[in-house]
Amino acid sequence: MSLRYSAVGIQNQSRMAVSRDDYMKDIERLGTTIGFAVWNCSLDLPVKLVAVSEGGIGGWALGGGEEHLRIYRDVVPEIDGPETRALADIARATNTYLVAQMVCKDPGFMEDKIFNIAFIIDPNGDIIHKHYKTAFYQYEPNVAPGDIWNHYLDKFGDDPVKLHEAIWPVAKTEIGNIGTLICAEGSFPEAARGLAMNGAEIIWRTQYPEPWMGNGMSEMQNKSHAIFNTCYVLAPNIGAISLPGAPDHVIATGKSQILDYRGNVISQYLGSGETWVSGLIDIEGLRDFRLRGQWQNLVKDIRVEEYKVIYDAMAAKGGIYPTNLCMEDPPFDEADQKELVKHQVNKMVEWGVYTPTADWKPYKISESVQTRLDKAAKA
Repeated sequence: MSLRYSAVGIQNQSRMAVSRDDYMKDIERLGTTIGFAVWNCSLDLPVKLVAVSEGGIGGWALGGGEEHLRIYRDVVPEIDGPETRALADIARATNTYLVAQMVCKDPGFMEDKIFNIAFIIDPNGDIIHKHYKTAFYQYEPNVAPGDIWNHYLDKFGDDPVKLHEAIWPVAKTEIGNIGTLICAEGSFPEAARGLAMNGAEIIWRTQYPEPWMGNGMSEMQNKSHAIFNTCYVLAPNIGAISLPGAPDHVIATGKSQILDYRGNVISQYLGSGETWVSGLIDIEGLRDFRLRGQWQNLVKDIRVEEYKVIYDAMAAKGGIYPTNLCMEDPPFDEADQKELVKHQVNKMVEWGVYTPTADWKPYKISESVQTRLDKAAKA
């Protein structure tokens, strides 16, 4: 198979799921859009890779605290269920690799927890990749690996190589090595580097809500991921999404992009609405540059010992973001999540990372959050 082909990033209209049926409605709509996009964009080179945005299937079924279990039981699908089987039909029909995401459950991995999972389906309809979102913004009460860190240690052990492969998996395919980053994860350079060090040549990074699309922040991050890691970045964004229980109330987003491994935008759609971006992916050219380039193939020059000291020092101080918050409990609700932010800011000031203003006083933390922090520390 040629390593030069077209890739498509789908910018679709989706809905905030309030029932499991909503997921399938989005998938049915996607089937039509993907079919037309692949048919049309194959006029360049055959389309071999299709990507759907985060939120493009069911949006975000949000609920921390007691709502978490209700949504787990009544709303979100399983990662390997009718929804992914319907997506597998699309991948087979278009003979493409399909990258997508859902807020869903994976009871085979851990019960009673809702994850935000990116996955890849190959042209045979098989799920060949699953990645559990590692970082959230404050309005997303799902479970990250760090929230159940002891579960990861029980499952994979404390071998850093095995943990690296488990947390930052990369699918080694006949069209290149593909890794996935979901929304807030792309705010951290370590996340993309984690994929690059497992061999990623294409990073699917999607999406940001406004105002971080319109102010250029997401694009700047994606360009940095491309340059720092010599990777293509495939970055579709949802075109619009309806609000929960209000299918006629639609909020527009947009600005889907594809970037090459030099950080150049090779395709973009600046507006909102249902459409796609498409660009030529040249994996052979990327591999040649990585092998013969002297400077901007930067991964080869990482001085691990120097950078490792940063995180060893933070770990020696007790770590930054608290681990094991959800081993026995659901994610925080919105109010408690904002209380946790106060705790984190206090820590940065105490360590001298943040310098406070003259009138600043340490935040007081709610008793409920402090109790959970103390419990997690003992896990």
